[in-house]
Amino acid sequence: MCSNDSPSQKRDGATEAGVQTAITTEQLQADYGATIDDLRHTPLPDARIEELVASCVDMQQRLDTHGVVGHETVLELVTTVAEAMEQVRDATVVGDDELPDSRALDTGVPSEEYVLTPQERDETLGVLSALLFTAVETPGAADATAAAGVVQ
Repeated sequence: MCSNDSPSQKRDGATEAGVQTAITTEQLQADYGATIDDLRHTPLPDARIEELVASCVDMQQRLDTHGVVGHETVLELVTTVAEAMEQVRDATVVGDDELPDSRALDTGVPSEEYVLTPQERDETLGVLSALLFTAVETPGAADATAAAGVVQ
């Protein structure tokens, strides 16, 4: 291991805090835009995709207008993402050769008919996880964790 691979240490043994650059509003808006595109290419139910896309657009607009998002809005997005993750978790996972010819992802489809391949499940969870990380980076998210009683 190279000495550059570990955090630097002071003589008394304390490690220096890493310097982290703040994410800009423009970067967050771009992240939400990329997530919207990614969501539209996931096999989530149509109503869930539209709900998540609407939340991402709302986040972009609030960032553009105010530079910050209210903690209630962040909590709503996080809740919607958690519900989507639960749907993906509860989906029936089948191999590519067992995938039905047509999959109706419309509202009202019984959850037992929600079928994904392992790759689709992993990719969808990846998009949803990335959205959670973006939400946490959004100005105002710290207020949401405090309102939820989470210790940072």
